[in-house]
Amino acid sequence: IKYCLLAGFIGLAGTILHAGERPNVIVIMADDIGAEGLACYGSTIYTTPNLDQMASEGVRFNNAYATPLCTPTRVMIMSGLYPNRTGFRALIGKGEGVRMPASIPTFGHDFRDAGYKTAIAGKWQLGKFDEFPDQPVEHGFDEYCMWTWVYKGKKSSRFYSPQIYQDGKIDDYGADDYGPDFYSGHLLEFIDRNKGNPCLIYFPMALVHSPFVHPPKLEKLARTKYSDDLSKQTVAFGHMITYMDDIIGQIMARLEKHGIEKNTLILFTGDNGTGKQITSKLVGMDLKGGKGTMTEAGTRVPLLAWWPGTIQPGVRDEFFCLVDVLPTIAALADIKLHRAVDGLDLSHILLGNKGKDRKHVLM
Repeated sequence: IKYCLLAGFIGLAGTILHAGERPNVIVIMADDIGAEGLACYGSTIYTTPNLDQMASEGVRFNNAYATPLCTPTRVMIMSGLYPNRTGFRALIGKGEGVRMPASIPTFGHDFRDAGYKTAIAGKWQLGKFDEFPDQPVEHGFDEYCMWTWVYKGKKSSRFYSPQIYQDGKIDDYGADDYGPDFYSGHLLEFIDRNKGNPCLIYFPMALVHSPFVHPPKLEKLARTKYSDDLSKQTVAFGHMITYMDDIIGQIMARLEKHGIEKNTLILFTGDNGTGKQITSKLVGMDLKGGKGTMTEAGTRVPLLAWWPGTIQPGVRDEFFCLVDVLPTIAALADIKLHRAVDGLDLSHILLGNKGKDRKHVLM
């Protein structure tokens, strides 16, 4: 992988917005899923009808890359800065006082300062909430519903019996309660309450990271294309993918219910490659997950963009690094950045215009 020099922000989107219109932006980042995790990227065993629809109606990037680990990508996607600039080049530690500094600007700040309502839900894991309870707000989000990760010295559950930090309150839920339903439910309610306002939603999902446990429903659908030689972990992982896909389908349906889907951009991606415990299947090959490695299996992630009536559907082969998300969505929302970022504004690729493409990827 070659290196890329620092690129400043280039705002090109002012000409694409109608007077007075500002699009909603929803950035969804699944946890631990390489490109091979979706049917629209060639999986022969996973069932993802909603993401397949998003791909067919929008843009599917063939060459999108994250870092190979969780923390560096999470800081990078929000800040538009490479890990060497922020200092987050490995997994975040669990010691006292460790956090993503509030001094690092994020797309939450950019959109909130531009008058957007902002919300985040799912997995934060960039500092402990018992030590730094104001983290989501400090990073630009008006509302939040987060898995606590480590709270008062104990690691909590993200799935069944979840511990959730929502708008300043900690709740411990029961054995039949499933965390992803709470995170997505919070965002669906946020959409309902703010359907008339421009909104930024950031959804770093808890799915599909280990532990690989079956979600509460949709197992029959998930097993539709399974082969007989899958491990128990891969079987559960595939079920989690289908459940994740259904949650995204619920978000798309809620936008359509309120008639705002044509004024909403959704980006879907992953934070790094699939876990090494999982072996996925593509046509003619088995592919072991490469999380944590500087291989394509560790860094190549799905990237789908859906904005009905605005972006030109199709498959794109241009490079896209997740550091490019911030300047790209800012350009599409006609938000000017007043600081240098490493990411490139690649909005022209979505709009079918000419522009500066990414020539190299740096992680």
